[in-house]
Amino acid sequence: MLEIKSLTKSYGDVLALDHFSLELKKGEVLGLLGPNGAGKTTLISILAGSLRDFTGGVSFLGKDLFSDRSLKNRMGIVPQDMAFYEELNAADNLLFWGGLYDVPRADLKKRAAEILEMVELSGRSKEPVKNFSGGMKRRLNTAIGLLHKPDLLLLDEPTVGIDVQAKVSILDLIRKVGAAGTGVIFTTHQLAEVEDTCSRIAIMDRGRILAQGTLVELIRLVGEKDIVEITGEFAAAAFSEALVDLDGDGVELLSASDNQAALAVSDTDRIPKILDRLFRRKLAVTDLKIKTPNLEAVFLKLTGRSLRD
Repeated sequence: MLEIKSLTKSYGDVLALDHFSLELKKGEVLGLLGPNGAGKTTLISILAGSLRDFTGGVSFLGKDLFSDRSLKNRMGIVPQDMAFYEELNAADNLLFWGGLYDVPRADLKKRAAEILEMVELSGRSKEPVKNFSGGMKRRLNTAIGLLHKPDLLLLDEPTVGIDVQAKVSILDLIRKVGAAGTGVIFTTHQLAEVEDTCSRIAIMDRGRILAQGTLVELIRLVGEKDIVEITGEFAAAAFSEALVDLDGDGVELLSASDNQAALAVSDTDRIPKILDRLFRRKLAVTDLKIKTPNLEAVFLKLTGRSLRD
């Protein structure tokens, strides 16, 4: 359905996308997971046609996305910024944007009513959008992207700044859209969102995909090791040096920065030996947490840093 080949985009000396390649199948829900600055929004902006001056290509439904203008109406875009008129009510916003998407007038009112029901806004459809809560506005933003029944839906951080109930509603809608056959790509830096929503996850950093697969496939990259997160008073170099000859002997250093580090251990019985090494070098430990392998551990292994950094 969608094939992205070697997209490269720079902003001055900053490389936002570095030969980025990706494929998406019909009905697949792909979560593009990465920290701020990873290139997620740049990718969505290129696919939406709002960014130029890049290299690489995109094939959508077997055609060149950038050469066939008719393909734009087969794609739904839900940007980070709200894309509607706050003085209008929800129904009128949908009628306006539906006209731009060339939805037949005879079908437009019926489709607008259906989509408002899907996003749980039918009871507020005649109210000015400026009176809506943040979560309601996000749901309307999503509704506009779905109004014309696109083959591909692109969502850029669709749950930013909203309450838990609204977030659950939007993620549930994304699952339903994928199940109905629409291909979905949504960007996020929230681990729980992709774990609970996606059929496939792609981990992105510094403009490239580092790994992709199902949640189970990605966690296998860490193996069966537990993750040990250590906080204390130490320099990154001193921490790494203290454990240098343990690396590979059931202990893997995933990341080390000043006062914080993460290890993967094949057996928690090795933890006392690790602590002994640190204490002998007078490296203070103030907190230690043991976690089972998870998506954050995969990110640590691939990048050497936490997704929160």
